[in-house]
Amino acid sequence: MKTVSLHFLPGYREIAKGLSMSLGVDAYPIEIHKFPDGESKVRVEPSTGTVVIYASLDHPNEKLLHLALAAATFRELGANRLVLVAPYLCYMRQDIAFTPGEAVSQRLIGQYLARYFDRVVTVDPHLHRIDNLQDVFGNCRADALTATGVIAETLSKEDLTEVILAGPDAESEQWVKAIATPLSLPYLIGAKRRSGDREVAVEFPEGGDLAGRRIILLDDVMSSGMTICEAVKTLKARGAGNIDVITVHMLARREDLEAVRASGVQRIRATDSIAHETSDIPLHELLLVPLREELSR
Repeated sequence: MKTVSLHFLPGYREIAKGLSMSLGVDAYPIEIHKFPDGESKVRVEPSTGTVVIYASLDHPNEKLLHLALAAATFRELGANRLVLVAPYLCYMRQDIAFTPGEAVSQRLIGQYLARYFDRVVTVDPHLHRIDNLQDVFGNCRADALTATGVIAETLSKEDLTEVILAGPDAESEQWVKAIATPLSLPYLIGAKRRSGDREVAVEFPEGGDLAGRRIILLDDVMSSGMTICEAVKTLKARGAGNIDVITVHMLARREDLEAVRASGVQRIRATDSIAHETSDIPLHELLLVPLREELSR
């Protein structure tokens, strides 16, 4: 069995320590010192064998640089395997150049991380025209875990009487169906038309009595919240009762959350893939699965 150590960027101490305790490995902070001119000094705990770095990649630009500096330093110090655990994986939405000269960030960030890591573990990456995350990372192993089982287990402990699950668009159906099926819940899927970053229309198919029914809206990412607001507006017009929201990755700002609540949402929840006030569904057990694989290599 190889030596495995867990390291984490600032802001992830609690989650990383929890994982390290379950795995029985040591956990160390990656120290970042920022100079007045904007440059950073990175220091890691010298480690050999397999080095696991935990860093979710919301607000990613600085983190990407710090990861590169840390990973390269670990290699210089003798680490022979580097694994990145990034529950939220950035820059996955742009998988094509819509106008000439646009960077295809999904492919480029995949190549960038593959330069430093032997394996990348993430949760429900936001993929459009790419079906397999491995296609983005080439020779670097890429694991796309899903939080649907964790969310379904969380909901199974609640009163689901008169509940209907809903997704705002066709892309959300894979998550909604995977959660609804083990819970034997009905679900409906909307159709989204987007005309700008904050200009969205959502329609749901006619039919079915929504009057007074509790709706749980599910989506993989919540950012501006406009899609959710429009979905709620449409569902309320159909007579829906209380509406809750669950998302895998919560990127919304406080003012966006206020707008979502003002639209008629009772409760907003997310996994802890991103540190956020709404993040109360832990991914701990899900992330332990690939990490235990590393222990047994």
